[in-house]
Amino acid sequence: MVRTQRVHRSHIIDGAYQLILNEGFKKFHARNIAQHISCSTQPIYREFENLAELKAVLKNRILVKYTDFLDDQDPKNLRALSATIVNYATDYPEEFYRFFLQDSETIQAVKEVTYTFFTTICAEKEHPHAFDFFWQYCIGKAALAINNANHTETLEEDLFFQSFLS
Repeated sequence: MVRTQRVHRSHIIDGAYQLILNEGFKKFHARNIAQHISCSTQPIYREFENLAELKAVLKNRILVKYTDFLDDQDPKNLRALSATIVNYATDYPEEFYRFFLQDSETIQAVKEVTYTFFTTICAEKEHPHAFDFFWQYCIGKAALAINNANHTETLEEDLFFQSFLS
């Protein structure tokens, strides 16, 4: 009798993703993932060499989703890019919180994606540290938005970036 595979790679990925959203990266261990998807740890290690590989798959999943979101919004200026980042956070608050604010690897990768859009918008100008300042501002604004804390749709600070870089 041929044994059929009960737990598929996609099921593990989806379960690990949901576990991170629910519990955070503190619970990102093979036993917790296995418990979350009701299996042993064996299928996880059969499909992934180690948890770092599974985490890389999850990070890539977020990057593709975020890049597609930015592409769809097609921001033409920094104010629009800032609004797009906030929109992503408010559309996917758990994902934003766990991946954009808690995991240093994903934060760096998302920052690089955002930098690509930033430099496209501001291609003709060189401003040392402008992107880092812009990034911190956008992440803070998005974090406030998902927590409904002193967030307004239009802030004067957004205008600062337009005037600063024009």
